[in-house]
Amino acid sequence: MKATIPMTIRIRPVERADYDWLLDLHHTVYRELIISEFGYWDDDEELGLFLDSWETKKIDIILKQNKPVGMFIIEQQGDYLWLDELQIEPQYQNQGIGTAVILQLICRARKLGLPLRLRVLHANLGAFRLYQKLGFQKIRRAEHHHLMEVW
Repeated sequence: MKATIPMTIRIRPVERADYDWLLDLHHTVYRELIISEFGYWDDDEELGLFLDSWETKKIDIILKQNKPVGMFIIEQQGDYLWLDELQIEPQYQNQGIGTAVILQLICRARKLGLPLRLRVLHANLGAFRLYQKLGFQKIRRAEHHHLMEVW
């Protein structure tokens, strides 16, 4: 499967000015999923998870017509690439943006001769189906997540 990111989509590194937008994106994308999966939402816990990513990980921002519409975090973890996060603003979902980014990451992993792995909450059925459509296979089921991989 080969695809390129649509011309109106660009990727850039995170900037300090993205902080408030990213925190809002995190809450918007995850609140209902977290409540569905875990039965509650804890503002302090979620802020801690967000801050851990903000302070320790390389975040890339997805732009459509120069407007931030999403983010992702990709890391090499030994013998695989790890898609740690992929978040798209709800109003930009189902437009092929996430698919295009994932396909680019699959291409990157293949060039490196590595699988691409990710985890998805059981409650996130839409994302699970998308990953399956893009060739990911479930390699393990954990208490709250599926671990998936594509070569």
